[in-house]
Amino acid sequence: MSNSADKKTYGLFSTPANQKLVRELESGGAKVFQFPPIETENVILDKNSINYLQNLADFNWIIFPDVFAVDYFLQALEIYGIDFFELDAVSVLAFGEAVADRLRFVQLHADLIPNFVETESIFLTLSNFSSLENLHFLLPKEIFSNIEIMKNLTENNAIVTELPIYRAKITDKTEVSKLKVLLTCGAIDEFIFSSPTDIISLKYLFSDDSISENLAETEVSATDEVIFQALKEHNLKPKFRRSK
Repeated sequence: MSNSADKKTYGLFSTPANQKLVRELESGGAKVFQFPPIETENVILDKNSINYLQNLADFNWIIFPDVFAVDYFLQALEIYGIDFFELDAVSVLAFGEAVADRLRFVQLHADLIPNFVETESIFLTLSNFSSLENLHFLLPKEIFSNIEIMKNLTENNAIVTELPIYRAKITDKTEVSKLKVLLTCGAIDEFIFSSPTDIISLKYLFSDDSISENLAETEVSATDEVIFQALKEHNLKPKFRRSK
């Protein structure tokens, strides 16, 4: 890995918000690899899924694994004319402060926010909070993602209902494959995160593998306090990058 600041290689997601930062880094002589962010869209809900939304009081808990799950879940409530405050009757587990912030934005409250978003930590926090037997959990999620906490819950006699609420996709898989090799081989000195959605995109690109393992050879930085906290929750040790 490079030790010279102007010869460092950086990775970040190619978003409009990051283009000023890209120009700053490149003008200083750095090499910047821009990763394509995932694209997302809502899932058309079937009758059973709509029924779950219309009967939220049937659930003891709702688990929100990421900010996209919150956004598309709230969008679905609006589409089907369901008051957001129906969630007041249900306990809410948010995977991290960034997810909880999305809920606070619409004046909703997360009852439980684990310190780390790894499965073992989430399950321990939840099981210490309440007995799980016969509790009914609703899990809004990306349609193809595997949320590991489901297995822990069902093994402890909880009832988990999946609610595929959004779909993620990559448009240029060939380019992503090349960038993944650079990152996992330690060819990128520093990866800069500027949004909680960057974490979701990176986890999706690595098929939900541990991002802390994939970034083991890479310095990690955050552009604001929200993403700084989110990276810590993913068992990373970020530094804070102040914008110029």
